[in-house]
Amino acid sequence: MLVMALAAVVLFVTGSSRRRGCCGAIAFVQWLSYTLVSKELFTFTIGQMQGATFQNELLPLWGAFMLIVFGEVHSFSAYNPEDNEQWKKYSSIIILQSFFVGGMVGLYTETTKYRYWLIPILVCMVIEADEKIAALKMAARSSLALNTKPISAFMASEHEISTVGEQDPIQMNGYNYLVTGDRVGMFQVMRPQYQMQLDVARDEVVTLQKIWQCQGRLLRGKTGQQLKDICFSFALFKLLLRRFGGQPFSESSHDKTWKLVRNGLLEKEGDYERALRVIEVELSFLFDLFYTKYAVIFKGGQGFRRSKILSTLFLVGFGVFIAREYLINYKPKANEFHLITTHGVNVDTRVTGILIVGILFMAIAQSLYLIVSNWAMVLLICNYVRGIYCGNYLMLLLAKMVLLRHRWLKPWGRKLGQYSLLESFHRDPLKYKFRHFSSGFVDGVPRQGRTGSSKIELPEEVKKAVILNLRTINDRKLSNGEKSLQQNNVQVELLWASKLQTPTHVILVWHIATSLCKIATRPNSLRNGDFIVATRLSDYCAYLVAFAPRLISDNATDSEFIFDEVLKDCRGSLKECKSDRDKYDKIMKKLGGQETIIHEGARLANDLQNLRNESDFMWKVLADFWAELMLFVAPSGDPRAHVEHLAEGGEFVTHLWALLSHAGILNDG
Repeated sequence: MLVMALAAVVLFVTGSSRRRGCCGAIAFVQWLSYTLVSKELFTFTIGQMQGATFQNELLPLWGAFMLIVFGEVHSFSAYNPEDNEQWKKYSSIIILQSFFVGGMVGLYTETTKYRYWLIPILVCMVIEADEKIAALKMAARSSLALNTKPISAFMASEHEISTVGEQDPIQMNGYNYLVTGDRVGMFQVMRPQYQMQLDVARDEVVTLQKIWQCQGRLLRGKTGQQLKDICFSFALFKLLLRRFGGQPFSESSHDKTWKLVRNGLLEKEGDYERALRVIEVELSFLFDLFYTKYAVIFKGGQGFRRSKILSTLFLVGFGVFIAREYLINYKPKANEFHLITTHGVNVDTRVTGILIVGILFMAIAQSLYLIVSNWAMVLLICNYVRGIYCGNYLMLLLAKMVLLRHRWLKPWGRKLGQYSLLESFHRDPLKYKFRHFSSGFVDGVPRQGRTGSSKIELPEEVKKAVILNLRTINDRKLSNGEKSLQQNNVQVELLWASKLQTPTHVILVWHIATSLCKIATRPNSLRNGDFIVATRLSDYCAYLVAFAPRLISDNATDSEFIFDEVLKDCRGSLKECKSDRDKYDKIMKKLGGQETIIHEGARLANDLQNLRNESDFMWKVLADFWAELMLFVAPSGDPRAHVEHLAEGGEFVTHLWALLSHAGILNDG
């Protein structure tokens, strides 16, 4: 029980930090703690207690609190999305262990004076376990397909509720995106078409338009706008879920969808920060659905919220009494086995009481976090819009606390992965060196050259360049860099390099060229914003090809194959080079050699350096190209891969993928 309690504390403390990223050591500790709490140690310990040859009045108490620990940690319900698919397995484990614990309680019913106090604890045990099973089931593929059907049906006809003249993406007029009201029971089935329809005028239905039209004090001013944006993020989160449920984005073909992003979120040039913040909060809701219990507590309806309150009150109330009794008044029976010190102190009762106090503290802390969570804020604002108040000053205080938490705990770490092919092609990860021994327990196939990556703070220049590049698009058609080359009037010299076989070819050729131009740039020369944008995005796209091809490619296997072959070319031709300048000289001297991606990168670098003989202009061309290419590759990729990376700190490309989805720019194959 001690080990499980410590593991639960680790998950509680570090659970929410996963969305902001953490080092490999902490990630390993999280995995180990999750495994101990959820699987092996839990089952083993219950089995040992059930088959114990001695009697101890603490055994049923330990069993009950272990089951509570099993389901109590709200911020860590699943380690990866595949855990959600195994909800039936977890359900069977919990049911079986609940019978074992119930049997132990029954066995000691006649001998323990605390038998009646254990019944409420057993109720808490069942509620917490049920919440975890429901959380896992809600994020499973089958449930997502079913739960996203109502909102998909609504969005198929949402554009018919308002006319084009009424639509205003700034004031949200005509944007009846659902914040609440997407339960199946609220829809009418229109026969004979058997289509689901929803009356948005119903009081229970809260839309973005209703929230923006609310004139209440809570939703005024700067604070009010921030609270509205949280609801905006929640509505977008519901729409994005359709990509995981296999439902269509029916609104993607309508102009109002594009205007919501182009003329709403990005109305002004300085709005790129707000757009990123809205998407960050949206993806935090997505993270919570797949990896925590918050979604089921709030989306599960009033029944789940009431049971949560009941469970917490029971657990704290009766837990405090039991802890007090075991710490102060408990006297072990003579015929029972106990660990006693030489000074006559009963060790197991003291440890039991302290651990129970720790579990109760964790339950209280989690309840307080729920109160100031984004989920609670959305529920509060929806009730406020409907005229259900809990006191203006109390609501304003809670709103301030939520926004203060946003300031302290960012929804995302805002990190940008970096990888330079010319610097790291000769390095092999440790798991590749020991691949013959580690292949059985390491995910994926260990590959050469996949090391030397790092993560940096997302530069302001990069955020601005990429997101504002979206404002320049008029027809919702993304360009793989051709448009930027034409705008800079260099299409004659460079257009060939954007017409290669696959996006992976384009990324690697331009990455090698950018790296060569960086080497050729004098260290004391001016490294302006364009230089930062070009080099950081170049290394980031190379990082995605090397470490996360599923995020940017419809065929990750092909991308991995191309990268591996380019890596072999680098090792074959540059193995004797000691410095970056040696690599530059050797590559540039073989411009007329065999056609490979390396030599195409050298040819492109030569063409870039011959542009007007101006270094600043060269970096402007590269910065504009990379910003445009970043948007071009973002809609590709596997939605499940994006969710998997959310648990590892998230990726900038995932934010772009979500933003483009809401602009109606999709790539569904």
